[in-house]
Amino acid sequence: MVIRGAMEPTDAPDPAPAPPPSLRRVYLILFFASLAVFAAFAGPRVIIHSPDNHFVYLADAFIHGQAELTRKPHHQNDWASYEVLPLKGASAAAHGEVVKGFFTKRGGKPNEFRLLNGQEIDVPAADRGTTERKYFVSFPPFPGVLMIPFVAVSGFGANDVLFTVLFAALNVCLVFMLLRKLVALGYSRRTQRDDLWLTAMLGFGSVHLWCSVLGQVWFTALIVGVTCNLLYIYFSLDARRPVLAGLALAAAFSTRTPLLFAAIFFVHQVFFPGHGRRPTMPEAVKKLALFGLPCLATGLLLLVYNYARFENPTEFGHTYLATGTIARIRDFGLFNTHFLSRNLAAAFTLLPNIDSEAPYLHLSKHGMSLLLTTPPLVWLLWPRRSHVLSRGFGIAALTIAVPIFFYQNTGWEQYGFRFSLDFMPYLVGLLALGDRPIDRVFRGMIIFGIVVNAFGAVTFKRGGMDKLYGDYLCEEPK
Repeated sequence: MVIRGAMEPTDAPDPAPAPPPSLRRVYLILFFASLAVFAAFAGPRVIIHSPDNHFVYLADAFIHGQAELTRKPHHQNDWASYEVLPLKGASAAAHGEVVKGFFTKRGGKPNEFRLLNGQEIDVPAADRGTTERKYFVSFPPFPGVLMIPFVAVSGFGANDVLFTVLFAALNVCLVFMLLRKLVALGYSRRTQRDDLWLTAMLGFGSVHLWCSVLGQVWFTALIVGVTCNLLYIYFSLDARRPVLAGLALAAAFSTRTPLLFAAIFFVHQVFFPGHGRRPTMPEAVKKLALFGLPCLATGLLLLVYNYARFENPTEFGHTYLATGTIARIRDFGLFNTHFLSRNLAAAFTLLPNIDSEAPYLHLSKHGMSLLLTTPPLVWLLWPRRSHVLSRGFGIAALTIAVPIFFYQNTGWEQYGFRFSLDFMPYLVGLLALGDRPIDRVFRGMIIFGIVVNAFGAVTFKRGGMDKLYGDYLCEEPK
């Protein structure tokens, strides 16, 4: 039965009952149909792990009770590492027998060595012993934790592509479940058919589609992050499930660091519930405490994990990518206003180029505009209905997006602006509450987005398709 009208404000109703059998069948159909679609787009990739199976290495390290990798990676792309350097002569007298860090390779300073504590020292070649390199995975560890059972069975052959496809199919079910929950609570007036269209928009008419079919550490993290984020939103509604919301958020920011900022959504739900009266201060404090405990415990574990790797609780490891020699990170840090224009261009204005020579279409590995990959987002500018929950979704989306736009990386290399997956569930929620009819125009936009992202799923990082892609954007930072 579809609820068409908004419920009158009352005390928060009891938790919704289990979905009826008909709806459970919809969930099963969505999962297996989505699984088939993602697997079909992945093609031969589902047979073997991706070349960038960092989380498999991390799961293996955890199985062996350590944070350092148990074996040297098979390539040097996006692993964190530093040198353990024995010293001799005057350097040993000044700094001890062994130091840890990396040579900055800054122009004109061939002997400059940056220690793990950030101090920079000079180590002449004559004072250097034989170095040992230690390797780590810099990405937040939760996907690696989830992979432990798979790696325990299959070792380094564990298939991260299939792992990612499974979570992508789960996401399709979860977004539909969330949308129906909004209806059950009286916040959304969407029909089941409307919610299926919005589900298709996130699952297949956004960057979620092509990110789902690659495996690879960057895309696996984004897809698992969507899973955690959708569960977090579901449990946060009206602050009904603070402990589960806290656990889901802890999993989310242990997968994608920007999702830490999604905490504002639960806080909004505590003080501005969609139903009934606002809580008293003791009630609010209790809910916030129950929500915060899993987050705090997980945050402390992450700080200990960071210290065990880099002797710095706030260092997640990206400083040590490419052995610390990425110039923009070394010189500007991970977040800086210097990167804002590039990220805004990648997210909103970057378009494919069309010319008269083969292959005629050229796409940037920095991505393309969200308004091209997910055109229904334009309707966020003209909602037909405002709701207190809409403010919660909007504030959360903005709070997550802002640090992303100051980040040192546009998401390169990518087909669309992949970091948008961190805030896309909140934008889908806004569209659901905005009440704009999902008419022929709206559906046409969704279908257009599906076609655009399907093209990326077929061509991006496929052999023989490299000529379609270049690295144009704007002038690189100096």
